[in-house]
Amino acid sequence: MDLLNSPHIPPSLIAALTVYPLLFFILSNSQWVKNILPPKTDTQKYYHLCNKVVASVHSTIMTITGSYLLLTVDWSKNDISTYKTALTPFLVGLELGYLTQDTAFEFYQRARFGTGSNLILFHHVSVILGSVYYLYALTIHNPGPYFIGMLSLMNMSTPILHIRWVLQNRGLTFTNSALKRFIDTALLVTYFWCRIFGNWWMGVAIGAKLGVSWYQAPFLIGKKFTITTTTMFLMNLVWWLVLAKQWLKNFNGFYFTRRFVKKIN
Repeated sequence: MDLLNSPHIPPSLIAALTVYPLLFFILSNSQWVKNILPPKTDTQKYYHLCNKVVASVHSTIMTITGSYLLLTVDWSKNDISTYKTALTPFLVGLELGYLTQDTAFEFYQRARFGTGSNLILFHHVSVILGSVYYLYALTIHNPGPYFIGMLSLMNMSTPILHIRWVLQNRGLTFTNSALKRFIDTALLVTYFWCRIFGNWWMGVAIGAKLGVSWYQAPFLIGKKFTITTTTMFLMNLVWWLVLAKQWLKNFNGFYFTRRFVKKIN
């Protein structure tokens, strides 16, 4: 079987498995990347920086391509589930390839540095299994381009998250600065829009297609999809609530505490 011509193995999967690790290697050996962080930063943080740059590049490609898919197709004339376009397997293949190599990085840093995130590992493995299931079970007959496009937009908040990490490690956001307020607010709003609102809107789209309300739609698309979409929504909601709690705490500390101190003085 010609793997490159298989509908189950899009070229974007092969590209992601080769280009992203190559980009990581180039970044890890580039002096300008090392200059981003303060001198004497430990090796693990340099590796994290390179990994976050790769993640931001991937997220940008996914967001732009997903937006193009959603905005250039007339969904009033084309079915949101069965419309066929090469962009759908491209997006899934790219996401699968990225997450596979990033999961390998997780295991690598555990072996080299003795640290790692179980939450990230759980997220990656879950999405990898979902992507594999999609490519082998749904690619041909039920590609669901609208939903793949919406899921791709969930990558929109990732670059903001990584920019915040870089600034924190450069010492630019440890203090209560206007820059920190701006970045934290941008992350909070973007995360809500692309992951919470976006997930809800997919329910609206499915409901419109089936002629039911948005909250009824998940129960009519099959048990596997109901469990997947519900779990994804709840995980994103919990993480957003954590972000909102931190944002509110920092907001109160920056604005109300400062005003109180000025008043006393």
